[in-house]
Amino acid sequence: MLQLPNPIGDEKADKIITEFVNYRLLEIMEDIILDEVVWGMAQRGELDQSASTKSFDELVDLKELMLDDEFAAAVSMSYLPENYPLEKANKKFFGLYKLLRAKKEYVPDLTTEYVLYSIIESKIGEVDMINQDIDDGLFDDLENDMIDGFDEDFDDDEDDFFGDDFDDDEELTTVERIPEPDRSVVKKAALESYKGDFEGEELEETAEYLVNCYEDLRAYLDICFWDTDCLFLDDYTEEQLAQLDLNEQLGIVAEKEKKIIEFPFQNKDGKQTRIKAELDIDPWDLEDEGLH
Repeated sequence: MLQLPNPIGDEKADKIITEFVNYRLLEIMEDIILDEVVWGMAQRGELDQSASTKSFDELVDLKELMLDDEFAAAVSMSYLPENYPLEKANKKFFGLYKLLRAKKEYVPDLTTEYVLYSIIESKIGEVDMINQDIDDGLFDDLENDMIDGFDEDFDDDEDDFFGDDFDDDEELTTVERIPEPDRSVVKKAALESYKGDFEGEELEETAEYLVNCYEDLRAYLDICFWDTDCLFLDDYTEEQLAQLDLNEQLGIVAEKEKKIIEFPFQNKDGKQTRIKAELDIDPWDLEDEGLH
Protein backbone atom coordinates (compact mmCIF):
# COMPACT_ATOMS: atom_id res chain seq x y z
CA MET A 1 0.00 0.00 0.00
CA LEU A 2 0.97 3.59 -0.43
CA GLN A 3 2.37 5.10 2.75
CA LEU A 4 0.58 8.38 3.39
CA PRO A 5 2.50 11.29 4.93
CA ASN A 6 1.20 13.10 8.02
CA PRO A 7 -1.02 10.40 9.58
CA ILE A 8 -3.52 11.46 12.23
CA GLY A 9 -1.72 9.44 14.89
CA ASP A 10 -4.55 7.10 15.85
CA GLU A 11 -3.72 3.53 14.81
CA LYS A 12 -7.28 2.47 13.96
CA ALA A 13 -8.14 5.69 12.11
CA ASP A 14 -4.87 5.69 10.16
CA LYS A 15 -5.48 2.08 9.06
CA ILE A 16 -8.98 3.00 7.83
CA ILE A 17 -7.66 6.01 5.93
CA THR A 18 -4.74 4.15 4.33
CA GLU A 19 -6.93 1.29 3.15
CA PHE A 20 -9.66 3.64 1.88
CA VAL A 21 -7.26 5.86 -0.10
CA ASN A 22 -5.35 2.91 -1.55
CA TYR A 23 -8.58 1.20 -2.59
CA ARG A 24 -9.76 4.31 -4.42
CA LEU A 25 -6.44 4.66 -6.24
CA LEU A 26 -6.48 0.97 -7.12
CA GLU A 27 -9.99 1.33 -8.57
CA ILE A 28 -8.82 4.20 -10.78
CA MET A 29 -5.86 2.17 -12.03
CA GLU A 30 -8.05 -0.84 -12.76
CA ASP A 31 -10.44 1.37 -14.74
CA ILE A 32 -7.50 2.63 -16.82
CA ILE A 33 -6.23 -0.90 -17.42
CA LEU A 34 -9.71 -2.22 -18.26
CA ASP A 35 -10.41 0.64 -20.69
CA GLU A 36 -7.22 -0.16 -22.62
CA VAL A 37 -7.95 -3.89 -22.64
CA VAL A 38 -11.56 -3.47 -23.79
CA TRP A 39 -10.50 -0.97 -26.46
CA GLY A 40 -7.95 -3.47 -27.75
CA MET A 41 -10.56 -6.24 -27.79
CA ALA A 42 -12.93 -4.01 -29.75
CA GLN A 43 -10.26 -3.19 -32.33
CA ARG A 44 -9.53 -6.90 -32.82
CA GLY A 45 -13.24 -7.75 -33.08
CA GLU A 46 -13.09 -9.81 -29.88
CA LEU A 47 -15.57 -7.76 -27.85
CA ASP A 48 -18.97 -9.38 -27.41
CA GLN A 49 -21.87 -9.09 -24.99
CA SER A 50 -20.41 -11.68 -22.61
CA ALA A 51 -17.54 -9.30 -21.76
CA SER A 52 -19.93 -7.14 -19.72
CA THR A 53 -20.48 -10.01 -17.27
CA LYS A 54 -16.78 -10.76 -16.73
CA SER A 55 -14.69 -9.52 -13.83
CA PHE A 56 -11.45 -7.56 -14.04
CA ASP A 57 -9.40 -10.70 -13.40
CA GLU A 58 -11.25 -12.58 -16.16
CA LEU A 59 -10.64 -9.86 -18.75
CA VAL A 60 -7.14 -8.76 -17.82
CA ASP A 61 -3.95 -10.78 -18.10
CA LEU A 62 -1.37 -8.63 -16.30
CA LYS A 63 1.58 -10.78 -17.40
CA GLU A 64 0.52 -10.42 -21.02
CA LEU A 65 0.04 -6.66 -20.67
CA MET A 66 3.55 -6.30 -19.24
CA LEU A 67 4.84 -7.29 -22.70
CA ASP A 68 2.28 -5.30 -24.70
CA ASP A 69 3.96 -2.47 -26.67
CA GLU A 70 0.63 -0.78 -27.46
CA PHE A 71 -0.28 -0.65 -23.79
CA ALA A 72 3.18 0.76 -23.04
CA ALA A 73 2.67 3.50 -25.63
CA ALA A 74 -0.73 4.40 -24.14
CA VAL A 75 0.41 4.65 -20.51
CA SER A 76 3.68 6.32 -21.48
CA MET A 77 1.88 9.10 -23.33
CA SER A 78 -0.61 9.73 -20.54
CA TYR A 79 1.11 8.98 -17.25
CA LEU A 80 4.91 9.04 -17.61
CA PRO A 81 7.44 11.81 -18.25
CA GLU A 82 7.99 12.58 -21.93
CA ASN A 83 11.63 11.49 -21.76
CA TYR A 84 10.97 8.16 -20.00
CA PRO A 85 12.09 5.06 -21.97
CA LEU A 86 9.12 3.35 -23.63
CA GLU A 87 10.53 -0.11 -22.96
CA LYS A 88 10.31 0.57 -19.20
CA ALA A 89 6.82 2.09 -19.24
CA ASN A 90 4.85 -1.06 -18.41
CA LYS A 91 7.17 -2.05 -15.58
CA LYS A 92 6.84 1.37 -13.97
CA PHE A 93 3.06 1.57 -14.47
CA PHE A 94 2.40 -1.90 -13.08
CA GLY A 95 4.97 -1.26 -10.36
CA LEU A 96 2.56 1.31 -8.95
CA TYR A 97 -0.32 -1.14 -9.33
CA LYS A 98 1.60 -3.78 -7.35
CA LEU A 99 2.52 -1.22 -4.69
CA LEU A 100 -1.14 -0.29 -4.14
CA ARG A 101 -2.04 -3.98 -3.81
CA ALA A 102 0.78 -4.76 -1.38
CA LYS A 103 0.06 -5.51 2.27
CA LYS A 104 2.88 -3.39 3.67
CA GLU A 105 3.17 0.38 3.24
CA TYR A 106 5.81 1.83 0.91
CA VAL A 107 7.05 5.22 -0.26
CA PRO A 108 7.38 5.01 -4.06
CA ASP A 109 10.40 6.17 -6.02
CA LEU A 110 10.29 9.44 -7.96
CA THR A 111 9.02 8.10 -11.30
CA THR A 112 6.39 5.92 -9.63
CA GLU A 113 5.19 9.03 -7.78
CA TYR A 114 4.98 10.81 -11.14
CA VAL A 115 2.72 8.03 -12.47
CA LEU A 116 0.51 8.31 -9.39
CA TYR A 117 0.31 12.11 -9.64
CA SER A 118 -0.58 11.88 -13.34
CA ILE A 119 -3.29 9.30 -12.73
CA ILE A 120 -4.96 11.39 -10.02
CA GLU A 121 -4.70 14.57 -12.10
CA SER A 122 -6.09 12.79 -15.17
CA LYS A 123 -9.09 11.42 -13.26
CA ILE A 124 -9.93 14.86 -11.88
CA GLY A 125 -9.66 16.31 -15.38
CA GLU A 126 -11.96 13.60 -16.74
CA VAL A 127 -14.64 14.41 -14.15
CA ASP A 128 -14.36 18.13 -14.88
CA MET A 129 -14.61 17.57 -18.63
CA ILE A 130 -17.74 15.42 -18.32
CA ASN A 131 -19.34 17.95 -15.98
CA GLN A 132 -18.58 20.72 -18.47
CA ASP A 133 -20.22 18.66 -21.22
CA ILE A 134 -23.28 18.21 -18.99
CA ASP A 135 -23.43 21.97 -18.37
CA ASP A 136 -23.17 22.55 -22.12
CA GLY A 137 -26.11 20.19 -22.74
CA LEU A 138 -24.01 17.77 -24.76
CA PHE A 139 -25.82 14.74 -23.33
CA ASP A 140 -29.35 16.12 -23.79
CA ASP A 141 -29.58 15.20 -27.47
CA LEU A 142 -27.94 11.85 -26.78
CA GLU A 143 -30.62 10.91 -24.27
CA ASN A 144 -33.39 12.04 -26.64
CA ASP A 145 -31.89 9.99 -29.47
CA MET A 146 -31.88 6.92 -27.22
CA ILE A 147 -35.50 7.44 -26.21
CA ASP A 148 -36.61 8.02 -29.83
CA GLY A 149 -35.24 4.59 -30.68
CA PHE A 150 -37.77 2.85 -28.39
CA ASP A 151 -41.49 2.28 -28.83
CA GLU A 152 -44.22 4.46 -27.32
CA ASP A 153 -44.44 2.30 -24.20
CA PHE A 154 -40.92 3.37 -23.25
CA ASP A 155 -42.15 6.58 -21.59
CA ASP A 156 -43.81 4.51 -18.89
CA ASP A 157 -40.65 2.46 -18.29
CA GLU A 158 -38.08 5.25 -18.60
CA ASP A 159 -37.31 5.31 -14.88
CA ASP A 160 -36.84 1.54 -14.84
CA PHE A 161 -34.42 1.70 -17.77
CA PHE A 162 -32.24 4.53 -16.49
CA GLY A 163 -32.63 3.65 -12.81
CA ASP A 164 -34.47 5.33 -9.95
CA ASP A 165 -31.57 7.69 -9.24
CA PHE A 166 -31.06 8.76 -12.86
CA ASP A 167 -30.66 12.50 -13.29
CA ASP A 168 -29.34 13.77 -16.62
CA ASP A 169 -28.42 17.08 -14.97
CA GLU A 170 -26.52 15.55 -12.03
CA GLU A 171 -22.82 16.29 -12.18
CA LEU A 172 -20.09 13.80 -11.35
CA THR A 173 -18.10 14.34 -8.18
CA THR A 174 -14.57 13.62 -7.05
CA VAL A 175 -15.85 12.91 -3.54
CA GLU A 176 -16.49 9.43 -2.18
CA ARG A 177 -17.56 9.17 1.44
CA ILE A 178 -15.82 6.88 3.91
CA PRO A 179 -18.56 4.45 4.94
CA GLU A 180 -19.89 4.39 8.49
CA PRO A 181 -18.94 3.48 11.15
CA ASP A 182 -15.39 4.01 9.83
CA ARG A 183 -16.01 7.67 9.07
CA SER A 184 -17.00 8.37 12.66
CA VAL A 185 -13.80 6.67 13.87
CA VAL A 186 -11.69 8.91 11.61
CA LYS A 187 -13.67 12.03 12.59
CA LYS A 188 -13.24 11.27 16.31
CA ALA A 189 -9.49 10.79 15.84
CA ALA A 190 -9.29 14.09 13.93
CA LEU A 191 -11.12 15.88 16.75
CA GLU A 192 -8.69 14.47 19.30
CA SER A 193 -5.72 15.42 17.13
CA TYR A 194 -6.77 19.09 16.86
CA LYS A 195 -8.19 19.47 20.37
CA GLY A 196 -5.21 21.40 21.70
CA ASP A 197 -5.18 23.88 18.79
CA PHE A 198 -8.89 24.54 18.23
CA GLU A 199 -12.12 24.41 20.18
CA GLY A 200 -15.86 24.57 19.68
CA GLU A 201 -17.18 25.12 16.19
CA GLU A 202 -13.69 25.78 14.80
CA LEU A 203 -12.51 22.39 16.06
CA GLU A 204 -15.51 20.68 14.44
CA GLU A 205 -14.95 22.41 11.11
CA THR A 206 -11.22 21.65 11.09
CA ALA A 207 -11.78 17.96 11.85
CA GLU A 208 -14.46 17.72 9.16
CA TYR A 209 -12.15 19.41 6.67
CA LEU A 210 -9.45 16.81 7.35
CA VAL A 211 -11.87 13.92 6.84
CA ASN A 212 -13.08 15.56 3.62
CA CYS A 213 -9.49 15.61 2.33
CA TYR A 214 -9.38 11.81 2.47
CA GLU A 215 -12.70 11.65 0.63
CA ASP A 216 -12.07 14.17 -2.16
CA LEU A 217 -9.76 13.06 -4.95
CA ARG A 218 -8.77 16.70 -5.55
CA ALA A 219 -7.04 16.71 -2.18
CA TYR A 220 -5.08 13.56 -3.06
CA LEU A 221 -2.62 15.69 -5.05
CA ASP A 222 -1.52 16.96 -1.63
CA ILE A 223 -2.20 14.22 0.90
CA CYS A 224 -0.65 11.33 -1.06
CA PHE A 225 2.76 12.95 -1.53
CA TRP A 226 5.55 14.02 0.80
CA ASP A 227 6.45 16.70 -1.76
CA THR A 228 6.05 17.38 -5.49
CA ASP A 229 9.66 16.68 -6.50
CA CYS A 230 8.37 14.12 -9.00
CA LEU A 231 7.25 17.01 -11.22
CA PHE A 232 10.92 17.84 -11.86
CA LEU A 233 10.77 14.85 -14.22
CA ASP A 234 8.94 17.03 -16.73
CA ASP A 235 12.26 18.82 -17.30
CA TYR A 236 14.96 16.36 -16.18
CA THR A 237 15.59 12.64 -16.20
CA GLU A 238 16.27 10.95 -12.86
CA GLU A 239 19.93 10.65 -13.87
CA GLN A 240 20.13 14.39 -14.60
CA LEU A 241 18.41 15.24 -11.32
CA ALA A 242 20.86 13.07 -9.42
CA GLN A 243 23.72 15.20 -10.79
CA LEU A 244 22.19 18.55 -9.82
CA ASP A 245 23.49 20.48 -6.82
CA LEU A 246 19.85 20.85 -5.82
CA ASN A 247 19.66 17.07 -5.34
CA GLU A 248 22.43 17.19 -2.75
CA GLN A 249 20.46 19.79 -0.78
CA LEU A 250 16.97 18.30 -1.08
CA GLY A 251 17.62 14.61 -1.73
CA ILE A 252 15.22 14.66 -4.69
CA VAL A 253 16.51 11.38 -6.11
CA ALA A 254 17.12 8.80 -3.41
CA GLU A 255 19.85 6.29 -4.10
CA LYS A 256 18.16 3.00 -4.87
CA GLU A 257 19.28 0.06 -2.77
CA LYS A 258 21.03 -2.52 -4.92
CA LYS A 259 19.74 -6.08 -4.74
CA ILE A 260 22.54 -8.53 -5.42
CA ILE A 261 21.86 -12.26 -5.79
CA GLU A 262 24.22 -15.16 -6.29
CA PHE A 263 23.44 -18.22 -8.36
CA PRO A 264 25.48 -21.31 -9.37
CA PHE A 265 27.11 -21.37 -12.80
CA GLN A 266 29.11 -24.01 -14.66
CA ASN A 267 31.71 -22.82 -17.17
CA LYS A 268 32.69 -24.60 -20.40
CA ASP A 269 35.32 -26.65 -18.57
CA GLY A 270 32.70 -27.97 -16.18
CA LYS A 271 33.98 -25.98 -13.24
CA GLN A 272 31.31 -24.84 -10.79
CA THR A 273 31.35 -21.24 -9.62
CA ARG A 274 28.89 -18.62 -8.38
CA ILE A 275 27.84 -15.57 -10.31
CA LYS A 276 26.63 -12.32 -8.76
CA ALA A 277 23.91 -10.30 -10.49
CA GLU A 278 22.13 -7.07 -9.66
CA LEU A 279 18.33 -7.18 -9.84
CA ASP A 280 16.21 -4.18 -10.74
CA ILE A 281 13.30 -4.97 -8.46
CA ASP A 282 11.17 -2.98 -6.03
CA PRO A 283 10.51 -4.17 -2.45
CA TRP A 284 6.79 -4.49 -3.12
CA ASP A 285 7.62 -6.85 -6.01
CA LEU A 286 9.28 -9.15 -3.49
CA GLU A 287 6.17 -9.05 -1.34
CA ASP A 288 4.01 -9.78 -4.37
CA GLU A 289 6.03 -12.90 -5.06
CA GLY A 290 5.87 -13.98 -1.43
CA LEU A 291 9.60 -13.29 -0.86
CA HIS A 292 10.71 -11.48 2.29
